[in-house]
Amino acid sequence: MAGPDELQRALDAHPKPDVAERQHLIDREREEVFTYFPLDLWPDLALDRYALGIGDQLTFCRMMEYQTPYLGGIKGGSSVKHIIYKRRSDGDWYRAGSLADLPVDEAWKRLREQFVAAFDAVNQERFDQLDRLTLLRHGQSLVTKALSTYFPDAFLPIFSAAHLREYIRLFGAEPVPNGLSWQLNRQLMDLARLHPKTGDWSLLEVTRFLYDHLDPRTSTETAIKVRPHHDWAHWLATGTMRLATELDDLAQYSKPDEMPVNRWLATRLLRDFRDLSAGSHVVAHRGYWEVLAVGTVADDSYSYDGEFHSIKVDWDTSYAQQLDEPIKGRWPYVPGPLKSAVWRKIQTRVTHVETIPRDVEDVIRGLERKNQVILYGPPGTGKTRLAFAAAAAFAGDHVTHATFHPSYGYEDFVEGFKPVDTGHGLALKLTDGVFLQVCAQARNTGRHVLVIDEINRADLARVLGELVTYLEKDKRGRAFTLSTSGRPFDVPPNVFIIGTMNTADRSVAHLDAAIRRRFEFQEIRPDHGLLAGEIGPLDLEALVDALNTRVRTHLGRDHEIGHAFFLRDDKPLDNEQDVHSAFFRDVVPLLEDYTINDEGLLRAILGEKISIEVSPDELLTLLAKEFQAEASTDAPGA
Repeated sequence: MAGPDELQRALDAHPKPDVAERQHLIDREREEVFTYFPLDLWPDLALDRYALGIGDQLTFCRMMEYQTPYLGGIKGGSSVKHIIYKRRSDGDWYRAGSLADLPVDEAWKRLREQFVAAFDAVNQERFDQLDRLTLLRHGQSLVTKALSTYFPDAFLPIFSAAHLREYIRLFGAEPVPNGLSWQLNRQLMDLARLHPKTGDWSLLEVTRFLYDHLDPRTSTETAIKVRPHHDWAHWLATGTMRLATELDDLAQYSKPDEMPVNRWLATRLLRDFRDLSAGSHVVAHRGYWEVLAVGTVADDSYSYDGEFHSIKVDWDTSYAQQLDEPIKGRWPYVPGPLKSAVWRKIQTRVTHVETIPRDVEDVIRGLERKNQVILYGPPGTGKTRLAFAAAAAFAGDHVTHATFHPSYGYEDFVEGFKPVDTGHGLALKLTDGVFLQVCAQARNTGRHVLVIDEINRADLARVLGELVTYLEKDKRGRAFTLSTSGRPFDVPPNVFIIGTMNTADRSVAHLDAAIRRRFEFQEIRPDHGLLAGEIGPLDLEALVDALNTRVRTHLGRDHEIGHAFFLRDDKPLDNEQDVHSAFFRDVVPLLEDYTINDEGLLRAILGEKISIEVSPDELLTLLAKEFQAEASTDAPGA
């Protein structure tokens, strides 16, 4: 990222921009906003005058995003920045955060009250009150543009938090920790007013100069990626990045050819570690999908203490996030270049609203699209855990759990006559099943999610009965007659189902086609990246990766070994005894079951020397020899 020297060079090389023509266009756009959406209209502003998705009529959000480019750009990307909007795909209303469980009219009332409070606070120059308006945090770029539009002397026309952070550093300051867009905007404005060169410039002149000559969107800056090996806490506490290798002091080598390792590794250790210059950026990550922090190399500070190679790094954990594109590499604990596209996403996707993991977001999107999702995949991939995490994120405390089994029926799920003790003997009584109970609760609450474990172990057509039709999204709320009792019933639109199924038991293809159409199916694969860690000679990630390659070859992908078998408390196993137990008590019995005790097939997967139980120490060595050689033949990742 740029610093004060680069700002000064730009100021020395370029004059103050001429913004007269642009100011005229801005004034015209602002006049239109005040004509259609004057401040005194806001206390009674109707939702259909605010939101996107209401046909092609002019609304405030449409005007802000698409029709006022000179007031500052927020065009493109997700519509989530509007906090409430109507989805064109299904006509449903999206409501962010705590608004999601409210009827749309109530949600809009609460959001509108916070907009009005924000305008009043700025009008009175009580900017600290903005930070208390928590609903507005879900649409920081929109809100900051609205404030800048109505109060042009109080905010710069810059609304991207990522751009604001970079410009603040240009002026030699550090951004407000966990700063919201309007906080960062005010911070940058104050810095510009205090600067000897820009202090008497208008806010528009400052903005145009920055984007004309120091536009962060055209940056070619790159970063290095590295995965901490079990000691991230030490890196963070000491402000370092350190590596342990079999090599001694790297300072003795002048070029990669002199090092007693292959050229690829030598280049990484010298160029991408020892010789990183001050100001270089390092992305610390866990697994393939999680960013822990972005670090800035403090100075040319390589050192070696006889065990660890270290450099000094200032870590910024505000960049922690889940990615939608994986960070991969051949040797995860050796620094290497990060794809520029991934680096740009890391820089621009920072958010200080509660972060939802990528896999949970995928499930939530499925629920919003179809109301029912089935998570399928081999055992040990964390399907049940993901189901509960998504249910909690989507519906809070309104989550019910059921487990299907071969004798589970319509009377358990929907309704049926069951024997009850009357005190004078047994009698049959009509009893609501778990689904009808969930529907009754949902009518008095917000969203309600039913998590069904092992959904494919029951005869789904028998269990669901006529619900196969009325679970469909466009038939929610439509009355029909229950087949057992003859009672009228309808499925509420705020009831959702997340099912899990093991493909090793039964594949998706065996499910009734009508049932498949009512559910969105999301495959959950083994995530080898979660197993980053070495135990003696054994690399767990390489082991499970290579083992599953053999399983796919001989048994198919539905029978792969899930990563969860090698996790304890969400962390990779870290001792030989636990690996021994997991391997011989979980993995081998599973493979024996899959191979139907075909000893030749089992040997083809495990290898000749691991088909009988050995000691924990021996097992690690045998597994490393058997599987890591295969894993190391993979091409280097990017």
